[in-house]
Amino acid sequence: MLWEIAIMIASAAAQPVPVVGAERATLLDVARAPVSKALGKPILFKVDRLARAGDWAFLLAQLADRGGAPVDYAGTPKADAAQHGMMSRRYAALMRREGDRWVVVTDAIGPTDVAWADWATRYGAPPSLFKN
Repeated sequence: MLWEIAIMIASAAAQPVPVVGAERATLLDVARAPVSKALGKPILFKVDRLARAGDWAFLLAQLADRGGAPVDYAGTPKADAAQHGMMSRRYAALMRREGDRWVVVTDAIGPTDVAWADWATRYGAPPSLFKN
């Protein structure tokens, strides 16, 4: 009986949870910094998935400008790639809590494939974070 309870608790701990409130705002701000810097302009996210499992979080979002329109890569370092169809408007970020702050472990700006497919094995993140 105790063994079954321990397994249920471990399974529940590994499941991603929705992120709301202040934690959501914090994670979005942390994820926004590198993409805004890379593109040289402010970015908003239209969140498709934001989940946390323990000290790990995963964001999958559509990139938007301050007005909420899909991001325009013109005038950014990604403009040429976008013109040649090599950029999507997606953004993925894997974050980890280190002490009392969150940091971006890795991210993918405008991936045209599933850039995060190996992040669980490569970075040791819970595989459940990446499942819908």
